[in-house]
Amino acid sequence: MKKIAGILKDFFALHQQKVFQATAPGRLDIMGGNTDLAGSLLLQKPLDSPTTAYLAISDTPAFRWQLYVESEKVAEFETDYASIIGEFPTLNYDFVREQVLSKENSQLALPIIAITLLFFESQNIKAEGIDLIIATELPLKQGVGTQASIEIATLKALADAYSCELGADNLPSLALQAENVLVTNPTGGGAQFASYFSKHHTLTVFRASPPEIFHPIEVPDTIQFIGIGTGIDTTFLSESYEIYRASIFMGYTIIALASGASLRDLEVAFNTNNRSSLPYRGNVGEINPSEFEDKFLPLLPDSLSGDEFYQQYKYSIDQVAFIDRDKTYSIRNCTKHPVYENFRVKLFAQILKNYSTEFQDYSNRLNLLGELMYQSHQSYTECGLGNDEANHIVRRVKEIGGGKGLFGARITDAGNGGVVSVLASGIAGPEKATQLRQELEQEFQKPLAYFV
Repeated sequence: MKKIAGILKDFFALHQQKVFQATAPGRLDIMGGNTDLAGSLLLQKPLDSPTTAYLAISDTPAFRWQLYVESEKVAEFETDYASIIGEFPTLNYDFVREQVLSKENSQLALPIIAITLLFFESQNIKAEGIDLIIATELPLKQGVGTQASIEIATLKALADAYSCELGADNLPSLALQAENVLVTNPTGGGAQFASYFSKHHTLTVFRASPPEIFHPIEVPDTIQFIGIGTGIDTTFLSESYEIYRASIFMGYTIIALASGASLRDLEVAFNTNNRSSLPYRGNVGEINPSEFEDKFLPLLPDSLSGDEFYQQYKYSIDQVAFIDRDKTYSIRNCTKHPVYENFRVKLFAQILKNYSTEFQDYSNRLNLLGELMYQSHQSYTECGLGNDEANHIVRRVKEIGGGKGLFGARITDAGNGGVVSVLASGIAGPEKATQLRQELEQEFQKPLAYFV
């Protein structure tokens, strides 16, 4: 902290600016993960490791930014607004993205520039000079919502600096908009909303389509959700996640047409991004598993190329994930994942809500929670979002078992790497999880992130 204090003094001393400060946490995905885009529920635990934004308005029309991870500078970026905005009458997202990505350190800077520009646009403020330092205790590209916490902390600081009341829904929605339309990252927004609405010792309950936060769930004192890193970052998962996302909406088109929607209905929903009049509001996650198996599962092909899809079905209602005519999509497995995951999340939440009821078998309830996590993990794998290291960690947790305090585990967030969420209980569970992490570090020959 002393090091950051010195950095702040040097960075902001030039103009003796007033510095606005805001914090936001990361999150550990407990259940739901990548199904928010399809209307399924997410359960997410806030992490104690914070991200802090230090922001000042400067006299020069430029954006100046530095990123520190655990007090070490990992990136910096500086640009004048004229070169990235151009002379368009309104914000041209494609132009901004192209200009920013042509510069050094642009991948990390683009989301921050995106939310800054969208903030100015949403508040009808002419772009002003922004000096910004981000300091986070969270690792990058590990699937624990680090980028979302950076975005939420920055937006909080911007709102404070300009005395703007963005509101509980608008602030995380603005971060989601920046990710989807300017960064073109196909995220569902769960991390952004969890970062904003987080509450200690609870799980945030979120549904993305449309964005909705429900009453948080208290975590019983005897339960701990622990994150163990795989050592594989999520930098290169975007392609497989986009294929997964596109597959779901391709499956939804088949379901919607079988449920009475017309191609015109799908076209209008795509153009307006309004799905309210479509079957299941455009969300396969709202279909009950029994109805899905009876009516729709037999209609879904195991796989379909993008070209075959366009020839037969014409439209997807998703504005974010691109369907490549030359790629093959796993329609059945990807479409059924949010259907069954939503059911698992609801059951998981209900067990936690009633956990302290009298006359119950706690070990049986822990085994049920763990089984739901194992099922979720297997479903990820069937969607093509698994990971060898994550599979190994989950197998080790199974081998250790509930008798030694570890009851369940699953890969988290978008999959393909990042962190495995582990369900531990009692005194023995967390101790065994710590020991497991140490053993895995020796096996993998690298340090692994650990979150409690």
